[in-house]
Amino acid sequence: MTKRNDLARYEQIALILAKDITKGVYNEGEKISGRSTLASKYSVSPETIRKALALLRSKEVVEVIPNSGTIILSRSAAEHFIDSFEEHSALEFMERKLRELTKERDRLNLEIKNLVKEIVNFKAGMLINMQDAEEIPVKPNSPLVGKSVHEARLRSVTGVTVTAVKHRGRWYVSPGKELELTIGDTLLAMGTPEAIEHLRQLAAGAGKIVNA
Repeated sequence: MTKRNDLARYEQIALILAKDITKGVYNEGEKISGRSTLASKYSVSPETIRKALALLRSKEVVEVIPNSGTIILSRSAAEHFIDSFEEHSALEFMERKLRELTKERDRLNLEIKNLVKEIVNFKAGMLINMQDAEEIPVKPNSPLVGKSVHEARLRSVTGVTVTAVKHRGRWYVSPGKELELTIGDTLLAMGTPEAIEHLRQLAAGAGKIVNA
């Protein structure tokens, strides 16, 4: 529900007066103090009191008699005013919250859309590169077994770029230090024919890694 601070000051005063009527602070038929006195009591301006009384008058809670004063008409009307006003305020709060959430949703949707576009573009570029890549299986007795691509320094040793590794049936793009090669893994590599052949020999166990 809307907090009282979200209301205009005259609306706050109207609610306070209506609640005072329902509590018996003011009785039906009673003539209440003038605007100046009420303004002093509630620490607001006489104009704020005038607006508050006008609002209550429109709901038949009070009757404002010019140059005479304000008469309390109905406690039940005051109760109805409080209920309907708070329901209306709650609806306004929910509608405002909905607008805020919708705005946030639209922002997130745009962010998701842009991210999806980036992923699609990245994958498209990766697929273009993979079309020219060679698949090289890691055989038994290969010095690559038990080493990561990084640890084996395949780029500096052979001149190839390993873009992905198929490890235990799953492809890992840009494999890191934690992925140790095992027998049966497949290296997806790019490079010159000579570099690819060098890597193929290492993966087949026909060569060894020479430390720089």
